[in-house]
Amino acid sequence: AFLGLMARGVPADSPAAREVAERHRAYISRWFYECSPEVHAGLGQMYTADPRFTESIDRAGAGLARYMAEAIAACAHARG
Repeated sequence: AFLGLMARGVPADSPAAREVAERHRAYISRWFYECSPEVHAGLGQMYTADPRFTESIDRAGAGLARYMAEAIAACAHARG
C-alpha cells in the first residue's frame, strides 16, 4: 500500500498515507508484538536512521523507507 501511494505521488503526510501507517501498526500488533503508537514512531525513525533497515526496505522500492518513516511520523503527529 505504501508503494502504491508513493508511486502515485501521494504525500507521506496525507490522510491516505497516515491510514496505511495505522494499518501497518495494527499489523505488527496482530502478528508480532504489541506496537503502541510510541513504539511505532520509534520504529519509523529506525527505518531511516539504521542503514540496514533502509537498505532492506528500499529493496521493494527506492525511497520506500523514507516514505514509510515520514508517514509513520505524520500519523504520530496527527495523534498528538
